[in-house]
Amino acid sequence: MENVELKEMTPADLEFVKEVYDYYILHSTAVFYLHPLTISELGENIRLGDPRYLAYTIHANNQRCGFCYISKFKPKEAFDVTVEITVYLTPSAGGKGIGYAAMQQFEPRIWEAGFHNIVALITGENTASVRLFEKCGYTECARIKRVARKFDRLLDLLIYQKLRAS
Repeated sequence: MENVELKEMTPADLEFVKEVYDYYILHSTAVFYLHPLTISELGENIRLGDPRYLAYTIHANNQRCGFCYISKFKPKEAFDVTVEITVYLTPSAGGKGIGYAAMQQFEPRIWEAGFHNIVALITGENTASVRLFEKCGYTECARIKRVARKFDRLLDLLIYQKLRAS
């Protein structure tokens, strides 16, 4: 098993995050973006330094190999108990248990930040993410069929959630 740790994301990490995102944007349906992101666009989603909306790089054996962060689920105040989780690994880091180990460290921090519901929005074709979130105890709570188009294919959106234990 890899030695996995989370390190608080800094502005210097955004270029790495962009590279990982851009790979999946250009080569997969794992993300719904159609064009590579700018650093500025990343900054709109990733709230660096926010004590509540956490963002980390994922390191395995002291090598940066992914990132994870939480963002607002919806802008309306009533939704402030819920966050959307995002987790991406470099292609070479997948399938090694790194994502699972990162989630085991990340989730307690999310609960400690005061959230009660974590949702993951997953492309229907992204079986690796489905397996990861199911292994971590998330359940599918919604499936929106053919909601997006990428690479001339209509894609489903799966919504997985995990509720804070009472």
